[in-house]
Amino acid sequence: MIFDWITYIYLADELLTGTDEAYYRSAISRAYYGVFCIARDRKGYSDYKKSDAHSKVIENYVKSSDEDERIIATILIKLRRARNYADYDANVVINREMAKMMVNSAKAILDILGIQYDDFKNNGGKE
Repeated sequence: MIFDWITYIYLADELLTGTDEAYYRSAISRAYYGVFCIARDRKGYSDYKKSDAHSKVIENYVKSSDEDERIIATILIKLRRARNYADYDANVVINREMAKMMVNSAKAILDILGIQYDDFKNNGGKE
């Protein structure tokens, strides 16, 4: 069975119910990685493992002639920046509101891609 990256976004949603900053940092990280991997796979980069994978995938969306894909790029850039703060910068305070905003941004990308998150979540994580 192949791992479904949307489960990271589902987990991010669950982490929002946590009570401290570690949950919120983890929620941002999971939301980013979940939606990044989905976007990456949609562009055919699932086997691309080099260190520049994130910038390469995002650049592909930035340079797209499709308006929706350029919107995805803008959201991915914002999510990646937040994920970097969450994962690497102890001086930045990450609260529940910021984490929720980032999880919702990941869900917005799912919506643009035509992926029904609520259906997935309501089925207990099964499509």
